[in-house]
Amino acid sequence: MIIKNNFNLHFKLFILFTIFLLIEGFHHYFSYKLVYLCFDNLELTMKLSSECLSKNYLFKNPTTGFEKIIWAENGIVEILQIILLLFSIIFWFFIIKKNIKILKINFLIIFMFLYFLGIIYFFLEEISYGQHFFKWISSEFFILYNDQKETNIHNISNLFNEFPRSMLTLWCSLSFIFVRFLPYFKIKDEFYSMIIYPSKKLKYISVLLIIFFIPNFVADKFGIHPGFTGHTVAINMTDIFDFLTFNFIRLSEYQELIFTYYIFNHTLFFKKYIYSKIN
Repeated sequence: MIIKNNFNLHFKLFILFTIFLLIEGFHHYFSYKLVYLCFDNLELTMKLSSECLSKNYLFKNPTTGFEKIIWAENGIVEILQIILLLFSIIFWFFIIKKNIKILKINFLIIFMFLYFLGIIYFFLEEISYGQHFFKWISSEFFILYNDQKETNIHNISNLFNEFPRSMLTLWCSLSFIFVRFLPYFKIKDEFYSMIIYPSKKLKYISVLLIIFFIPNFVADKFGIHPGFTGHTVAINMTDIFDFLTFNFIRLSEYQELIFTYYIFNHTLFFKKYIYSKIN
């Protein structure tokens, strides 16, 4: 299976989509604070939203929280994650099928299978093994032990959620740094470098993930976020921290989107590399 990875183009599209998410998220999350344009007897005045409820105002239905169409289960962001993972699985299937009998490096074969199985696990957990689409009722076990009453493992324990997520964060954000230390571990084989970091272009995705990870990580680990202080028209410290840490969007979901985008591109770059070496 041959597919051209026009990274420069679709990375720009990904950035544009990110900008859209930030603008939409900011408006939806903070719209109840915005100053509304009120028209009273053809006279334009600027008033707070609480004073404009009985008048004709520019921004109707002030909201907070997150737009369900974008961020909810089976929303736009989650569907994009599923599509990226599905294509990654398909590409890895053909990579393994075409090269398994040719490769003579046992570690590379093991890595390919583990990576393939890991993506399948990610994909199945993301769709709760089909429950999100077929809407079956969870078994008694998952109703009892799953935080969201869904048929998946990652909502049962932090071991199955936070640990894989931490590993993904390290893999997708620091691979371009880690590969520089391979010579210090006396690992100089080109294959090992290409397994971890098959293209320098992946660094752009890593930097994007770091940007959207570090502020919230620092606020969380140092306990400096003031916590929820209630919905007020005035700007408070919670609003400032939510803005600086990107929590006016569903940050965890967006980070997962970056994970899947990184995996998709890593797959394509690795496929291109290994095909060029074997064919």
